[in-house]
Amino acid sequence: MRNISQGRSVHLLDVENLVGAPRPATSDVVTMMDHYRKRVPASGMDQYVAAVNHGALVTVGLALAGIQILVRSGRDGADEALCEVIRFDHLDDRFERVIIGSGDGIFTELADWLRRRGVQVVVVSRPDALSYRLRRTAGQVIPLDLAA
Repeated sequence: MRNISQGRSVHLLDVENLVGAPRPATSDVVTMMDHYRKRVPASGMDQYVAAVNHGALVTVGLALAGIQILVRSGRDGADEALCEVIRFDHLDDRFERVIIGSGDGIFTELADWLRRRGVQVVVVSRPDALSYRLRRTAGQVIPLDLAA
């Protein structure tokens, strides 16, 4: 029987962290995704999950039509929503590669757990927003320079 994770990737996008604003404009999210797609290899089997606070839902939703969007308010709401996806959606069984689109250190332990389970962990982050611990834990880091 074929392993269902073979060749599959999931992209977990902390939009606010990738853009660098808690309530990004739709145009800023579109620009971020253009840069992201140029830097991060993807296939037709890849899935995308984005997380934002409630105040960014409309602007992000307009920019990311067709992508699953999770909404969670609070200081680390978006981060916590993505962490729950990692913990409870069995990503280690379903995907060969998990791409964490965030530089927040809150993802360090989960990235380490995924790596110990044999999952390739890639972190995509703005260089100025990348946690030292997360950078050391990730199998690969792809810098996202929105100014380029």
